[in-house]
Amino acid sequence: MEKEKISEIKDSVNIVDVIGESVALTKAGRNFLGLCPFHGEKTPSFNVVEDKQFYHCFGCGRSGDVFKFIEDYRGVTFMDAVRIVAERSGLALEIEEGPSQQARRSHPHQGLYDIHQEAAKFYHAILMTTTMGEEARSYLHQRGLTDEVIQHFHLGLAPREGNYLYQSMQQKFSEQTMMDSGLFNLAEDNLVYDAFQDRIVFPLTNDQGQVIAFSGRIWRQNQQEQKLAKYKNSRSTAIFNKSYELYHLDKAKASIKKNHEVYLMEGFMDVIAAYRAGIENAVASMGTALTREHVSHLSKYSKRLILSYDGDRAGQAATAKALEELQDLSIEIVQIPNQMDPDEFIAKNSAEDLQNLLTKTRISNVEFLIGYLKPENIENLQAQIEFVESLAPIIAGVQSITAQNSYIYMLAELLPDFDYQQVEQAVNNSRLSSRQAGETTYSSSLAPAPLPHDLPLAKHLSRLHKAENHLLSRMISHPMILNDYRLREDFTFDTAELQVLFEILKENGEVTPQDLSQQSEAVQQAWYLVLEEDLPEEVATEELAEVEATRDKELLRKDNQLISKNVREASHKGDHDAAIQEIERLIAQKRRME
Repeated sequence: MEKEKISEIKDSVNIVDVIGESVALTKAGRNFLGLCPFHGEKTPSFNVVEDKQFYHCFGCGRSGDVFKFIEDYRGVTFMDAVRIVAERSGLALEIEEGPSQQARRSHPHQGLYDIHQEAAKFYHAILMTTTMGEEARSYLHQRGLTDEVIQHFHLGLAPREGNYLYQSMQQKFSEQTMMDSGLFNLAEDNLVYDAFQDRIVFPLTNDQGQVIAFSGRIWRQNQQEQKLAKYKNSRSTAIFNKSYELYHLDKAKASIKKNHEVYLMEGFMDVIAAYRAGIENAVASMGTALTREHVSHLSKYSKRLILSYDGDRAGQAATAKALEELQDLSIEIVQIPNQMDPDEFIAKNSAEDLQNLLTKTRISNVEFLIGYLKPENIENLQAQIEFVESLAPIIAGVQSITAQNSYIYMLAELLPDFDYQQVEQAVNNSRLSSRQAGETTYSSSLAPAPLPHDLPLAKHLSRLHKAENHLLSRMISHPMILNDYRLREDFTFDTAELQVLFEILKENGEVTPQDLSQQSEAVQQAWYLVLEEDLPEEVATEELAEVEATRDKELLRKDNQLISKNVREASHKGDHDAAIQEIERLIAQKRRME
């Protein structure tokens, strides 16, 4: 789509009206103020600047234009946000099919995606519209699932008969596609049978919502008596890797973006229970232990994760095992009482009770590990010693001193033969050992993150950064100034994000929403910080010269700091010649600053 068309679409709406549909805004001077939709707050810090058509939250640092708001709030792509605004304005929108869309249509495994989509429709129709589906649907209703929930998760039923699905797909797909799909098995008599028979079917989707596999659950009493496996999953195929995919992620990702956190559960019914309790940002690994691939996949959507595994012994062991993989995420844990899983808990209590449990009873990783690692024979001195030795490095890795003290007290209260000072000494010794070994902290996954959300921080800008923001702001609003700097071959911005924006300005004369959408979050934030510059319309006679003088002085100061560091390093290594050379440079630099 042409940039001019996108700009026309943006100009067709008032950002105050668009955001006002989702956020209660109050007029505050020239701007509008409300509670930020991207992080929890009680005092409004979310500003919408009408004359410049952008928003900025002073609490979490998020900024953007109308497209960026829709992207983040609804969890959609930039082009989807453009479509939404265009539809709102009643503008005709013709979007050419891009390379990625063309590639998707001509995907080498498109046949596998298509057959899974058809199979999902088949199974869902069997459940919702046939006589054989009535009994299974009644079973789901008894489990607390309404038809709305069944529709949301697109649940289905695989018939008892051995090859109903095969007969349905036989005329639509090639034999090769059917065999590669994992939906059918070839028996010894060379007859083909459906892989799923007489099971409630859960479609498994990728991030884009394409069905890539299924999981089938037994539901009849006689199936339990036959000791059939509770769940049966599709085998791995060219489009399905159970060590990477996560159940419900495609539907959960918008809520994950909005809430800045994701619940990780063990099973499909647990995710459905969370949805029934009003929690839509829940996912589950697909019948397998948490892998590095799962963690890498999840971390693309949120750095904050709430582990909500089953409350039984196996679930607690799985929680402890999962912590080993969660090295770079902020982790909290929900412990389901009475050895139940979320699905059992909602059945024995209520949706409101489950919501309260998941949102209000979280504990830190360290609290969980104190309870999990606590020995049964706590009166035994050797058991106490081993307990302290296992927890000391974990507590030492916690960044907050206040939290460390709390954990030391918690641990000391459990131990008959240790007091606070003894546990504290063990933690201090562990910290000292880590430093001597060249480690700054214990595993970060075992230390609560200092921030409550994975939000961008509102930055305290340096004098250098402020000066460069001032210059770029003038370039944006005054084409003649931009042209002057464009012709200066010696000029570059020291701030990397501003240099990226400067290059776009030099080439195009403006920075459009489409340009911004292709840049990193850091560059986008830098752009809106520049827009926040509240400068007079008229440029004072010596204004730019004074700003450049400040900038040059700060660049020299920055260079001096680097030289001083080089002097210290050279002296530490005993390289006196290098140290003297750097000192001479430092003296010369300081003379220039005088």
